[in-house]
Amino acid sequence: MVIIGGGPAGISASIYAVRKKVDFVLITKEVGGQVIKAGNIENYLGYVIVDGIILVRLF
Repeated sequence: MVIIGGGPAGISASIYAVRKKVDFVLITKEVGGQVIKAGNIENYLGYVIVDGIILVRLF
């Protein structure tokens, strides 16, 4: 499997691939995608307010 992009969707796809024992490659310039450039993110699942960099670390 080829996963293009290291944002939240690409990270999620990678996790599911590992769980299903599927061989995959993740192609990305940086892990986090555009989320890492965001300031405060409000109402993300489980968090009232979180910074983009912190959210990527939590992933």
